[in-house]
Amino acid sequence: MYDSYDYLEQIAEARKSCRRFSDEPVSDEDILRILKIASRSPFASGRKNWKILVIQEKDKIEALARIIQEASGKLTSSMEEDAAALFRKYARNFTFFKEAPILMIPYCRNTSTMQAMLREQLTEEIAVWERDNLTKSLSCVSMMILLAAESLGLGSCCMTGPLLAAEEIATFTGIPSGSILGAIIPVGHKLHAHED
Repeated sequence: MYDSYDYLEQIAEARKSCRRFSDEPVSDEDILRILKIASRSPFASGRKNWKILVIQEKDKIEALARIIQEASGKLTSSMEEDAAALFRKYARNFTFFKEAPILMIPYCRNTSTMQAMLREQLTEEIAVWERDNLTKSLSCVSMMILLAAESLGLGSCCMTGPLLAAEEIATFTGIPSGSILGAIIPVGHKLHAHED
């Protein structure tokens, strides 16, 4: 009766954020399996207003890491030196995904349903609430990706730090302007998993 629950519990307990990956490629079949599971994710308003960009080209992955490093560097230029040093140390974690064979980036259009309904009565609080709903929904998509990867014996990690360069990431990858990015999720065969 509880076989499905027990299996889910095993997957959830085994899942750890993986930050080191082997050189073994992820099969197209496994990528499709992860996307199939993620497609079952709930989403605000019940509409599938999201997509998952899959990046497999090593040169694109490395270019993304450089874009994020540049954005981090720009941010530290306006900080006090002590704070900048701390942030630089922290931001080193934003680019370890460059070791992964694939990246998955869930994203959605930043819809303005409430603006269409409320028009001039739309407040900043309601606009933030609507955007937050979309962001939280992308977190559901991300979690499905993580659990699906683990069920296949693959490592993954939900990275939101790199999104400090969300606009630059979207421009480089061709994600439509104004989209909300949920995370960068590296996926690959585990070399060493870190607990979180």
